[in-house]
Formats: sequence, C-alpha cells, structure tokens
Amino acid sequence: MDIAKQIIDQRIYKIIADNPELFFHEDIEKKRSKAFLLLGVAAYLDIDIAEAAQFITDGGGDGGFDAAYIAEAPDTQLNVILFQSKYSRNLDKDSNFPANAIEKAVNTVRCVFDPASYILLNPKSKEKVDEIRSFILDGHIPFVTFVMLNNGLPWTQEGDFFINNAFSGQEQVHFVHFCHTDIIQYINRSAPICTQLSLSGRAIQENFNYKRVILGRIAVTEIYQLMEEYGDSLLEKNIRRYLGNNAVNDGIIHTLEDTAKRPNFFFFNNGITMICEKFSYNALQEQNWIVKIDHLQIINGGQTCKTIHQTLKAHPEIDFSQVYLLIRLYEVSKDEGIIQDITYATNSQNPVDFRDLKSNDERQILLEKSAQDLGFIYKRKRDNILNPNAIPATVAAESVFAIWREQPHLAKYKRNEFFDRYYNDIFNTLNAAQMIIAVLIFRYCDTCRKHTSSNKQIQAHHPYSQHFLAYIMGKLLLQKLNISLDTLTHQNFEAVYQMFISLKEQMYSQAETQLSKLLTNYFNCSDLCKIDGRTMSAAFRRFDILERYLKNPQWWDAHFQ
Repeated sequence: MDIAKQIIDQRIYKIIADNPELFFHEDIEKKRSKAFLLLGVAAYLDIDIAEAAQFITDGGGDGGFDAAYIAEAPDTQLNVILFQSKYSRNLDKDSNFPANAIEKAVNTVRCVFDPASYILLNPKSKEKVDEIRSFILDGHIPFVTFVMLNNGLPWTQEGDFFINNAFSGQEQVHFVHFCHTDIIQYINRSAPICTQLSLSGRAIQENFNYKRVILGRIAVTEIYQLMEEYGDSLLEKNIRRYLGNNAVNDGIIHTLEDTAKRPNFFFFNNGITMICEKFSYNALQEQNWIVKIDHLQIINGGQTCKTIHQTLKAHPEIDFSQVYLLIRLYEVSKDEGIIQDITYATNSQNPVDFRDLKSNDERQILLEKSAQDLGFIYKRKRDNILNPNAIPATVAAESVFAIWREQPHLAKYKRNEFFDRYYNDIFNTLNAAQMIIAVLIFRYCDTCRKHTSSNKQIQAHHPYSQHFLAYIMGKLLLQKLNISLDTLTHQNFEAVYQMFISLKEQMYSQAETQLSKLLTNYFNCSDLCKIDGRTMSAAFRRFDILERYLKNPQWWDAHFQ
C-alpha cells in the first residue's frame, strides 16, 4: 500500500475529528471526501484548513467545481482557481482522474466565465459564480486554473482531448493535476533543503557587509530538477499561491516554447533570487561551479520557477539544456531582517502574499502574546497544526478590515493585499481584544450566512453581505456598550465578550432586517428577489452603500436607535 495514501487518509480522519462543525450530518464517506477536498485546497493554496473551508462549494448543484478561490489582481486581471476533487476509498489501487470529470470541468469553464450562459447552482456555488461574473461585467479578464485533485493518477489522453479541443491556444485556462504526493510536500514542507546547483559559464562571488553573494547563470533544466525534487517547499519565504496563467507567466511560457525566442530567455526574464545559510564551491575553478547549498529558499522568482517546471514537464521533446536565466544566491545565515528586506525589494514580477514576511513583525508577535493572555490562540505563522479554535492571521486581518477599519467592500476581495498595501491600516493601533472581538463577530456572521433564511428579502442578499453584516454588528456592539473602539482593551474585554454573546442573535437579526431595507432603497426595488446575483454582488464591492447609508449619521440613527 502507498504510504503517502495512508498518511493522507490518517490526516483526513484527524480533520474530521478536529473540525466537526464543518461536516454536519454527512455520512462517513462524504466526510472523508470533503476532508480530502479541504486538505487539498489548503495544500494547493498553502493556507490553513479553517481558511480553506470558506472556498468550499461542493454538494448537489455545485456546477462542476467543489471549491473556488477568487482574487482580484492588478491591471483588471482576475485570478480564479477552481477545484474538482475525487477521493478513492481503495488505497491499494491507483486510478486515473476520470475523463468524464475532465469533460465536465471543461464545460464548467465554458459556462461559468460567460455571463450570458445559464447555469443551475447551489447557493455556495452561485455566490462564487455571481462574484466572478460581476467582475467580468466590470471589465476584469479572468485567468483560470482548474485543479483536478485526487489520490491517484492524472487523467488519460481522453482527458487531454477534451481540454485541447476546448482551449487549444487559449491563454486564460490552465488545467493542473494535484494529488496525494503533492499534499505530502505541503505536510512535510518545513524540512530544510540542502542541495547543490550547477552554474553555467563564469560567475561572480562578492562579499557585501560580511554577507556573500553569487551572481551567475543557471540552466532552466537545473531549475526543473530542483522543483521536481522539492516543489513548493522551496517557497517557504516566497509566494504561497501559484497564480496560474497570467500575463507574466504566459510570457515565460511563450518564450520557452518559441524556437526563435528560447535562446534569449536570459534577457527576457528578471531571474530568480535565492537565499541560504551557507554555500561553498571550488574557488580554484574558473567556471561551471557546482555550488553546495545549506537551507536553500527561493524568495523571488517562485512564479518563474513553477512555470519553468510546468513548461518543461509539458514538453519533454524539446531540448532546454541551452536555455538560461540569471540567479542571485545570497548567504544570509539566519538574519530575518535582511531576508525580509531582500524579499520586499526583489518581488516585483507578480503579486506576493506577504503574510509570511510580516509574521515576525513586532505587532504580530505582540498580538500573539496578548491573545494568549486572553485565552485565545493567534497564528501569525502558517503551520500544519489543525486547531479550529485558533485565529489565523489572515482571518484576523479580514475581520478587522471589514469591521473596525470600516472597509467591508474591500475586505472580501483584497485578501492578497492585507499584509502589503493595507497592513498598516489594519494592524496599526490594533490590540488583541479588538482583534478577537472582530473575529468572533465575523465568524458568527459566517455561520449564520450558511443557514437559509425564511425571509426571502434577507435570503436575497445572504450570499454576498457577510462583511457588511459584520461591520454593522461591530458598530452596534460599540453603540450598545457606549464605548469607542480605542477604549476596547484587555481591561474590559470580558465585559465586551459577554455582551456580544448575550446580544449576538438580536444584533444579527437587526442587521439583516435593516440591510434589507437599505437595499430596497438602494436598488429602488421592493422585492430584492428580482435583483440578480451579479448585480447584488457588484453592489457589495462598491463603497456607496457605506457612504450613502451606513456611515451617514442621519440614516444610522434613524434605523439603529
């Protein structure tokens, strides 16, 4: 029996045991399938299980995808990662990803990303599709990665036929096979990487402020072998999510595939930046150094490396041995400060998830310690420990941004910028008491959102309004306590917490009702059920609901006194 499959199956049962609220009344086989999906999504996106749960859409009427990750990107680009999962109970047998599932996924892409196409969906899937289509109608161009997740083999040539027949020459759609062995890399990602790299031609080694650097040229085949062996574990300090086909990555692919451009790849690419604790080489050798490296990490160029790996894997018939790119290798020991500075300075090709870079920020450390004193666990760093009661830094950022920073219209779609563009806005002056209360409010709204309301007016906005409802509840809570946000500290935390527990149902109901009334005025329509999902979703991405109503003292006092 495949040991990797056993490990994954064991991990699945632990996920079920640790997160009972995610599985409701499903039978054990459905629980196993869903737990595998959660683990696969968490591994591919490199996030926690609790974070992965918000992207799950599986169930009857899911539209051909089991999970969806949506991220707005610069230049009106929309990155969408869809997942379809197949978990085999037979751990002794390897089976291919079904060809009919590939065909279904192809049809899903054709339908979902065409706003004119009709598709019958369950509420979770409908919410995601409405969001996607509202972006498209606003002029965003989608780049789609469809992840086919299983604990077996990739699809056969029949599956390739469906993909190529539909998207041959189409730059916006990319299909990826992701399986149990890939997930194992995620589980075991913390192991230090000690390896060697073969440079081509002459290289330069210099000393700067007692730190050493090598500048040289490396064949893309070396990068391929490196990624093949270590995968995403090389990117611990770099980008966490592969963005799939986007403008930058498409350019890399085209250059590598183009016979005329391929020899000049070195000049068309920014190169990669690596760090290590120590490197050594034969200094008596003039060229073609073999560099031995301890604790290797890629801090810039992760997208380039992943794209190179995928392109070379897709074209075994092409000789890439004479295709090179620039490499910068820094020996920086364990100096986290210089590592962060280098990473910030060199990451410019693609949007970066900066959570890891901020994890050692003083504010993050203080939040962790303060939350612990209040009886809560704050996870400033990623790990593989499953704890449904812990607060991941990303969830904290999203909650605070929506509620206390009064940006619910941005909080849902700007997750990639929480620890970059909006970091200071979110975390400056934030204390643990404020953070915890925000998370409790946000999670309560998320739980309520999953239940169908008997009120059709409320149900019409339910899939899209979570961040706004959380914002309203936060404002109501402070109002009922007659305190300002800056006076919410560890000293009155328990009183605020108890007030929230006792009034949460009342406040949520009030928020739902008043938001429904607000929307009837906003749309000038007494029946919100007549408003299509795309229009409703788009409304919650704009600021005018906030400015015209929720931040307007006259409107607020008239509806919440």
